Order: sequence, then C-alpha cells, then structure tokens
Amino acid sequence: MIATLLLAAGFATLDPRIEILELQLAGEPATALERVDDWMQADPEAAKAMGLPFLRGHLLEELGRTTEAQRAFGQALLTLPDLANHSRFRLALIQAHQGHPEVAAGLLAGLLASEPPEELVVAATDLLVRALDSGGDCRLLAHIRTWRLPESAHRKLLLARADCSLRQDDSEQGLAILVELLEQRVDDAAASGAAERIDALFSEATGNPAIARLLGNTFHQHRLFDRSTRYLAQALGPAANGTAAVTSDKQAEELYALARGHFWLERYLLAASRFGQLASRLQRPEERARSLFQQGRSYELNGNWDLAANSFRLAYTTDSNGNWSGPSLFAALRLEWRMNQEGTALELYELLSTQRGWLDAFGRSALFLAASDIVRGRSDRAAGWLEDARRRRETSALEIDYWRGRLAELTGQDSRAIGHYVSAYTADPFDPVARAAVARLTSAALAAPADARARELAASNGTSDLTAGWLLLGDDDPAGLQARQRLERRLRSNPETGPFFAPIPAPPVGWPLWQGALRRPEEMLLALGVWNESAGTVLRYFPVSDVPLGVTASMLLARAGEHRSSLYIAEILEKRIPGSLPAGLLPREMRHLLYPFPHREQIRAESRRRGIDPNLLAAVIREESRFDPWAVSTASARGLTQFVLPTARRLAGRIGLENLEVADLHQPSISIALGAGYLAELLERFDGETHTAVAAYNAGENQAQLWRSYCYSREPAEYLSKVSFTQTRTYLAKVLRSRNEYAALWGNEAD
Repeated sequence: MIATLLLAAGFATLDPRIEILELQLAGEPATALERVDDWMQADPEAAKAMGLPFLRGHLLEELGRTTEAQRAFGQALLTLPDLANHSRFRLALIQAHQGHPEVAAGLLAGLLASEPPEELVVAATDLLVRALDSGGDCRLLAHIRTWRLPESAHRKLLLARADCSLRQDDSEQGLAILVELLEQRVDDAAASGAAERIDALFSEATGNPAIARLLGNTFHQHRLFDRSTRYLAQALGPAANGTAAVTSDKQAEELYALARGHFWLERYLLAASRFGQLASRLQRPEERARSLFQQGRSYELNGNWDLAANSFRLAYTTDSNGNWSGPSLFAALRLEWRMNQEGTALELYELLSTQRGWLDAFGRSALFLAASDIVRGRSDRAAGWLEDARRRRETSALEIDYWRGRLAELTGQDSRAIGHYVSAYTADPFDPVARAAVARLTSAALAAPADARARELAASNGTSDLTAGWLLLGDDDPAGLQARQRLERRLRSNPETGPFFAPIPAPPVGWPLWQGALRRPEEMLLALGVWNESAGTVLRYFPVSDVPLGVTASMLLARAGEHRSSLYIAEILEKRIPGSLPAGLLPREMRHLLYPFPHREQIRAESRRRGIDPNLLAAVIREESRFDPWAVSTASARGLTQFVLPTARRLAGRIGLENLEVADLHQPSISIALGAGYLAELLERFDGETHTAVAAYNAGENQAQLWRSYCYSREPAEYLSKVSFTQTRTYLAKVLRSRNEYAALWGNEAD
C-alpha cells in the first residue's frame, strides 16, 4: 500500500505502467505480462485502479494465449467498471473468432444498450451486424436504443432489423424499414444495402414509381449505373425520353443523373443526346450550361471533337459569367489546339484572360500551350505563356521551373537551364516533375556542367546551397557526403529544425500522461499502451506542437494498427517541418510514419504475381485509403484499394476470385489482389506508362486515354500538364511522389 500512497502523492516515477510500457515498446510482451502479474499479486487494489487486469488480457491475447485472455477479460468485466465495455468488446471479438456468434451478439448488444464509449461504437456495431448474420439472436436488437447512437450506427442497425424481419418471413416489415432507410438518405452504406435488398427481393415493389425513384437515385450515388439508369428511366416515364416537360428541380436533377449514368456506362452518344435534350428544356442558364458542358465531354470521349468543341462553346455562351464558362472555354481551347486550329485556340486563350473568375483555367491553359510548344521544339511563344502560368495558383513554382529549364535548354542557354532544373529538383526531390528535372541534368548534354555546378554548391556555406549540392551529388560522392554532414550538423543545432532529430519515441517516463489522475477509460488505456481503442484522445496528451510527443503518438498508433490516425498526425507534423530541412534528412523512423508499409509481404507477393512495382501499389493504397481497410468513399468505393462492387466483380473473375460480395472488399487480402490486378491491367493497356495508368485508376481509362491524346510526347511531365481535372492531377502527383518515397525508404525490402 505504500506504493499506492506514493502514487497518490504524485510520485509518478513509481508507476508500474511506465516500466510495462517500456517493455511493450521494446517488443517484450511476455516480460510485460510478468510485471503485470507481479503487481496484481503485490497490490491488487492499486492494480485494479490502474486497469492492469484488462492489460493482462490484452497481453495474453497478443501472446496467442486466447483461452487465458478470455478469462482475464471476464475478470476485468466484473472488477473494472470503467473498462467494462472495452472488456465486453474484447470478449465479443474472441467469441466471434471462435465461431460463437450468438455469444458475441449478446455481449455486443449489452455494450451498445449501455452508454457505449464513442471509440467502440462503430466497431461494435459492425461486429454485431456480422454476428446477427451468422446466427445471433435478432431479439437482442429490441434492447438497443439505436436513435441514441451516431447516425451511421443507427442506420446500420436499422438495416440489421430489416434483415431480421426478412429472415423471419415478415417481408412487409422488412420492406418498410428498407424504404425508410432510402427515404432518409441515399448516400451511405446502409442505403446501398437497402437498395440491394429491395432490388433482389421485391420485384413487385420496384414497379412502384416512388420506390423506383429511390432505387435509381441510390444506385446512381453508389455508381451502379446499369441499375440506376433502368430505375430512373422507369420513374421518370416520358420525361426520360424528352417527350414531356421538366416539371421540378428534383426531376431535372434525376434527368441529369440519368444522362450521367449513360455517360459512365460509356454510352457516349446516348449520353450526349440526353444532355442536349435536357439543356433545351431547362430554364436556368447555369443548369443548361452544365448539361451542355457534359454533352461536350460525351462527344469528346466518343471522338467527335468538332461536336464537342461546339457544345463547349454553347455552354460558355449560355451562361458566359457562370461557373461553367471558364472550364468550357478551356475545354474548347484544348480541342481546337489539338485539331490544329491554333488561331482559334489562341482567341479563346485571350478571352480566358479577360475575367478574374477564369484565372485558374487561364493558368492551366497557359501551361498546356507552353508545354505543347516546348516538346515540339518551338521556343518563340512559350516564355510569355510560362509567365502567365506563373502568376496563377493552379500551377506550382516547381512545374514552372521545369518548363523554364526546358525552354532555356531549347534555346541553348545551358547554364540557365541547369539553374531552373536545380531549383525544381531541390524544391521537392521526390516530386515526379522534379525527377524529370534531374533526368535532364544527367543527360549527355548537361551532365558535365551540371556536375560542376553541383560541386560548387556542395562547397558553399549557405544552407540551401549545401542542400542542393548534397541532393545532386548524393551520399556516394565524397563531396556530396561531406555536404550532407555539414548540413546535418547545422540543422541539428538549429532550434527550429533540431526537434525533428529528437529520439523516437519519446521515453514513456516523460509523457504528460503522468501529470494528473487518469480516470477516463480512454486515458487509462493510453497509459496501458492499448492505443487501438483510445485513438480519439491521443492528441490531448501528445500534441503535435511538441514534436517528439507528436511523433510518438503517430508511431504508437501505427503499432496498434491505426494507420489512418497515425498518418493524419504524421502529416500534421510534416507541415510543421521548416523548409530548410530536406525530407531525406528526417530520421528514418519519421519517414516510415509518413510512408508506412503495412501488409508489406502481401503487397510484395501480389505485385510479383502481377509483374508490377510493389512501391507503386503501396503508393496507390496510401493515397486511396490511408491503409484503412474499412475506408468507404462517398461513391461507395471500399477497402484498401477502393473499388466499387461492379468493378471489383469484373476484375475478380480475371484473377480467380469468385462470388465477391461487398464485405469482401474490406478484406486486405482481397483488396490488395484486386488493386494489383487492376494496376497490371492498366499498365498493359497503356504500354507500361505508369503516369497514364495511375491517372486511369483515378479518372477512368477513357479519360486517361483522352489526356494522352492531348500530348505530343510520352513524357510524364507533359502528361501532367495536360490532365484537366484538378483532383486527378493532384492524385497523380501524390501517387508518383509517394512511389518515389517508398522506393527510397523500402526499395530493397519491397523488390
């Protein structure tokens, strides 16, 4: 009891949790368990106050001693009121894994019927739904006040009630719940499940125009366009074919969705016709312009470029000051230019320069024109266009530097070209355009003067010059290595950059956790090292304003499998890194947090099987899902590699996966196999061009091919300048950059 009194008086150094945490961090769970047992025997009351009986179950489970872990969690359930729900959840997980869904369901229903901890609600709800599907007692749902839960959990349990009614042959009640779910909203997982069930089970009900409308809107939201177009056409009746007037804003949106569905099914001419019909029947200029713009896209992807350019011009003239006017002019400019109507394209360029609202489109069009001329060897017009692009936020300084280097090289100004390439490369050595810059620096024409310039920089005293010299020469060159060493010494002693070189993780004895009483369950779990169930409270005790603590939080969340939360914190920390500290000098542990590689063995295996770069697959997963297997997008793309079910099923047949269901997309093994298979397919289609394949992964194969047709070369930098969707351009740059980071960090292991 003396230890208890000392702890109460604030003598945190005697807290046994500190030693136990250190043992866990050192990868010694067996020794940590021994310490837990010692303390529980020496001072049972103090052990309970700290939650050690729960930690005992956690460590036993980690060691694979499941039967003992089950008994330990049972004891914790009875003796630790503050951690009772966490103990129930762990017991439910064990029971479900052992094939006892009825027991798991009972435990989970008890958890959700009480005051469930926020951090457990989603996982407990999902596990309860699976347990009920596997044989759990549906009557348990009656004891849960679902309306008190977060909306997503409430709706999942409503869907479970509908399933229970259907299993009990109460189809009327089941249908009523399913329709209620769709009437509330159509854009979440519960809505998708409800629509799937109605479509499969209630053929008579789907003939009802109101239900058909709900199904059409839901399937459209979830990108099941084969079904959305069928149901929307049924609900809209004569209006769907242009033989009836548009009577409401809601009907106009549904007609637009119907046309978009045909577009996504690659029925481009039918889509163009529907968009044209809709534009002729709408009253508001902005809505008409939107439909005409989409008509132009439909014609463009079908190869009818003259018709497409005309539609884009009509979209502009229909609402010349509206949101669609700038994108329409830019789209028309691209087509006129590629159809060799340069005079017409330049007239559109001048028009784009006249309104402030079009500045982003003007900037992108300037870079489009400059890159087009430069790769074709023409130098007389590009400088002005690059200056126009430089002034717009839609183009980065790095990108402008690269193309200025290309222009200088084209005009025989090698020294100036080297300066621009060095500036581009040192701004971000992992950026795909920066990599193109360094490739120019090592070309036969520039290699010798570029090397001389690098050695000058490496011998200077300025921080930025030392950085450039080291990056250009590398560690294998003595001058480069010396520049790195000088730079690192300087940055370690700098008060702004020094904290990023601190030991990782911060020693547990210095954590702020011990500065006060830990009474809340999530605080107790943090102190026990059980971070996967306490992620929501981490930043309270491990603020990113304290770099070592923030890095510690990110690292321990990653160790607990909470990769999304870990990466979120790591990226906040990354934004705090001073520009003078190059990414390559960050401690390797921190770079691993920014570019983690969970599921590494499976990613490597699937990549070998499909003949693709595992670093590329890891980069795609990082940007698609942040390594969260439960990720769901607004378009119902799921899992690590973010597939919607129709695309997943199409791919599954090709790679030997049968009878794929929605739940399968959340299994890492299946998701990784699908992602590897799809990347291999895209790379084959686009002749091994990684940049085009990655763009297709995000925007679709036909759109990626269209951007390719804008290019005069196969250079990735030109392709990036021609990608017209901001989202895809950002995605493409991030994936290619991440691929370069993974290659630098994990290259030998990922080969």
